[in-house]
Amino acid sequence: MGRIQTKLYLASADVLEDASLFARLLETVPRERQEKVRAFRNTGAARLSLAAGLLLNLALRDCGLQAGEIRTGEYGKPCFPALPGFHFSLSHSGSMALCAVSDRALGCDIEQIRGDRLRLAARFFHPQEYAWLLALPEEERQEGFFRLWTSKESFIKAIGRGLSLPLDSFCVLPGEEPALRQTADARPWFLRSFLTGEYACALCTQTPAGDAPLVTVALDKIQLGD
Repeated sequence: MGRIQTKLYLASADVLEDASLFARLLETVPRERQEKVRAFRNTGAARLSLAAGLLLNLALRDCGLQAGEIRTGEYGKPCFPALPGFHFSLSHSGSMALCAVSDRALGCDIEQIRGDRLRLAARFFHPQEYAWLLALPEEERQEGFFRLWTSKESFIKAIGRGLSLPLDSFCVLPGEEPALRQTADARPWFLRSFLTGEYACALCTQTPAGDAPLVTVALDKIQLGD
């Protein structure tokens, strides 16, 4: 397996409201993903799960690889045991799905920017993060919250700890290149935070990935069988 470039894939799941397209694309993802999609009673959640699976399929194809059996770690982080040099992270929110891949551990997160979350920040965020939010003009706090939230989520996904790691046990210092203060993992970690439409996104990697390409995918243009 050659070197895998760190890359992000983004797609809207709205096109999957077309039942015929949904059914056809469902047949192109691995059986395990099909079963996961079919288990959702909420059709919106099913569309997002399928969208994430399609992006992962596309990322594997771009790397010249094929999906194998997926296993999960102690805290639920998925991986392909047969592809130890291929790392991926999936996230979805609202109507958008995000997939990040690399040849080293990483995590990504996407969240739709909506609602007042200041009370949530007061309860779960590091004191320095909460103080930073309060210092923002009131009209900027909502976006600021979601920039912090996605950055923190991407980190805990990258190290494979999930929410077993308290959100107030580490600190993200926002900026064009957010800084991370943490003692949970000895490896170096770098954050990238960006907005796309009404969504906040973050990527956490072991090497700087500010120039990692973002590929916007039209799911209805994916060739069946890819």
